[in-house]
Amino acid sequence: MIAVRHGQAISDGVVWLAALLFYARRAGPGIVELFDDSLEFQFVAPTFGIAHPTGYPLYTLAGGVWSRLIFPFGNWAWRMNLFSAAAAATAVLLVYLAAARLAAADPRRRDGWAGLAAACAFGLGPVWVSQATVAEVYALHGLFLAAIVWVVAGLERRMASVETRDTARNALPVRRITALCLLIGLGLTHHRMTVLVLPVLLVYLLWRIPDLWRPRRAWLGWAAALLAPLALYAYLPLRAALGVSDLNGSYVNTPAGFLDHVLARQYVAFFAENALGVPFSVADAVRLTWRQVGAAGFVLGLIGLAQLRDARGHAAKAWVFVLLALLTNAAFAIGYQVADREVFFIPVFLFFALFADGGVGMIRRLPIRTPRGVRMVQGAQIVAVLLVALGVFGRGPIVDRSQNWDAHTYALRMARVPFPPDSRVIGLEGEMTALKLMQAELGLAQNARPITADDPTQRAAAIAAGVAAGEPVFITRELPGIEEMYSFSGIGPLVRVWPRGQAQPTAVARVLDMELLDGRVRLQGDALRVEELPGGPLLALTLGWLPSEPLTKTLKVSLRLVDAAGTPLLDDQGRPRVEDRFPLRQVAPSTAWLPGEWVRDEYAMPLPQDEAGRAAAALHVIVYDAENVAELARFELPLPP
Repeated sequence: MIAVRHGQAISDGVVWLAALLFYARRAGPGIVELFDDSLEFQFVAPTFGIAHPTGYPLYTLAGGVWSRLIFPFGNWAWRMNLFSAAAAATAVLLVYLAAARLAAADPRRRDGWAGLAAACAFGLGPVWVSQATVAEVYALHGLFLAAIVWVVAGLERRMASVETRDTARNALPVRRITALCLLIGLGLTHHRMTVLVLPVLLVYLLWRIPDLWRPRRAWLGWAAALLAPLALYAYLPLRAALGVSDLNGSYVNTPAGFLDHVLARQYVAFFAENALGVPFSVADAVRLTWRQVGAAGFVLGLIGLAQLRDARGHAAKAWVFVLLALLTNAAFAIGYQVADREVFFIPVFLFFALFADGGVGMIRRLPIRTPRGVRMVQGAQIVAVLLVALGVFGRGPIVDRSQNWDAHTYALRMARVPFPPDSRVIGLEGEMTALKLMQAELGLAQNARPITADDPTQRAAAIAAGVAAGEPVFITRELPGIEEMYSFSGIGPLVRVWPRGQAQPTAVARVLDMELLDGRVRLQGDALRVEELPGGPLLALTLGWLPSEPLTKTLKVSLRLVDAAGTPLLDDQGRPRVEDRFPLRQVAPSTAWLPGEWVRDEYAMPLPQDEAGRAAAALHVIVYDAENVAELARFELPLPP
């Protein structure tokens, strides 16, 4: 028996480690997206801030401890991405353990191949992998759901053991019910979708243990286990009392403000028609599930539904619990009118994967007793697991974020801008969160004050107020209507805003000095330089434009890497490595430039590190008319040694 348990512990560890390495290998190396919740969590957790409703206190605290104490390596964003990977790997292990027990004919044993089928069907689903490789709340939510099923499977084993001995002595599984209450309570401090499992679990427990409803002392312990974790919500007013706020300042530290935040009352609108609503049907849900598990996983899941007909099976009532939990979560996800509805189907994928385990388990219970037949059954189970793991026929592509450096590079370059004292940086919430993250983590851009203004009118007002106050103002993107109100100069990925006619750009070294449009524009260029960044080097170029009269053409710049023979380099898709850019990031077209005023601008493109990229010898720069693509000038700059 000891040897068996030792072998099971090793197999459990292998499953967990394989899942962890799979997700960690594909995890985003830093900031992955600027305009979703992942960036918020990458900033809020390491700084122990306040997240958007419902506040997610458990995730914030656990993520903060993970990123600052348990795993203090690498950048903060990557640490939080790996936090999701660790939670996801643990969830997959619990799915494996629960499935192996539920599929076994003997409650004292485990069906490892059936458990692997469920673990692969769920753990390799594209939507799940997408959430396991970035800082998001769904991996931890999946962990809690998997833990609940695992405890239910253990409860079934306990009850079957008692029934086998034909005794009611110590039949009430007090500790396991306490564990279920604790998991529900913890789940409610993390994601409110946990409430969908509560009534299903209550029905299951009353069905499995008929006299559970009778008052007893254990009720007090169960109530405490359920309610005690909710005290974690006190984190919100306590942090707010210390001057901490959420990113957009919506949290109000009053009883009413606390309830608004925790209950997320503004999200109730997503159950009705709204601007973000996307039509979704039961057929869409079936197709989405197919894309997660592939044909093999889907067919095995349907076969596994036959478990419900086996009223004599030790886990029959547990299978009903899984089915009801699946249907309840599916109904919620179909009715929840949001654009990213697929992440709310993760519980559906988890519960359906358990039925795939049931399908493989039924193969083992075929009435075959000969040695050759037993080997054939085992071989059939292995083949079934491989087909599920490979996701044959229909499973969508699995995301790999490991080389996704674009957003992180942008944030780092923005924070490295040499801001004068009392600078204002005005942009969208995601852009400003990225800047705040770099300020808090690396101590960069301490002279800059990020100002979030998602509404264009608010951005225009913030720009006007900053310029009127004489403060240095920087913006992240174009804003229609300001191009002839101010003057501009490009610095890194930002554009500085000056009073009209008062731009004071730094000088541009005259490595290049030429005239365009019959002398109406003078163009100067600096030597190329390489910016070393975690995601790879960037090739940066500074240009200065001086119009002698108002321009009627909209200028655009094309950057092209070439080899020593002047041949354009190609990327992996066989396309030329080209970057086309409007000056000043399209904030002010050349037709709005003032005659006699220098317009300084910066351009950058990745310097590839593959074999073809290392052959790059020079950068071709082409200036052309954006309206008719007529070439106005062409020059070549050698790459730095």
